[in-house]
Amino acid sequence: MTSFADLPIGSADVLPSLAAAAWPDRAALRTTSRTVTFAELDRAVSRLAFGLRQRLGGDGLTVAVAALPGTDFPTAFYAIVRSGNVAAPVAPDMPSDEFADFLAVTRARAVVLGRAMYERVRQVLPPSLELVLLLDAPAEPGVLTCAELATGGALLVEPRDRDEREPAAILSGLLTHQELKSRAATVNLTANAVVLTTTPTYDPITLSAALLSGATQVLSRHENHPTHHPATHVQTNTGPKAA
Repeated sequence: MTSFADLPIGSADVLPSLAAAAWPDRAALRTTSRTVTFAELDRAVSRLAFGLRQRLGGDGLTVAVAALPGTDFPTAFYAIVRSGNVAAPVAPDMPSDEFADFLAVTRARAVVLGRAMYERVRQVLPPSLELVLLLDAPAEPGVLTCAELATGGALLVEPRDRDEREPAAILSGLLTHQELKSRAATVNLTANAVVLTTTPTYDPITLSAALLSGATQVLSRHENHPTHHPATHVQTNTGPKAA
């Protein structure tokens, strides 16, 4: 269990790095087809963050990101934050007109989307976007994927160098790095927890809580959940946590 006194100092992107240092070989994310360790997650975050920094800079631009539960969203969310920008998650089934309004209200300068959502909303993407990035195979020539952008290097930042009062994410309002970490601490996961996520969208607070505690997240995609169903998880004791 993580108390507020135990919160790491620095920006929120310290969480994947600390988890990788503490539990490098422990499963961070597990789906029906893939398992990602904490070390693998942190490396993926650093590589994508490098590409985002090269393309966007790191001056706190809003980047909208949408993905079904899986290994793509955690990497993209923390890569956006690590690049020095603000992650704005949206539901992948958000109607195109609502998505256009969201981009306008948040003044988003980039989007990271799955191919299916991109195909659905491409007509409402504003010309002011500096980057359209796909989580999976490109829908058309010239549209970058995360895999293509993550080949240039790794962004190894010192989270203490960034003011914790700066914005990190838009989650029903603007959250600073400190607020994101503090909300994660309130989830109170134990060290031997397994978190089961069964909702159609990913909850960054639960993601951050698992990184704080070293818990494994099992991601089960259910297509029959109602739109924008509230995030839920269960905590299961699994015995002593592996080192």
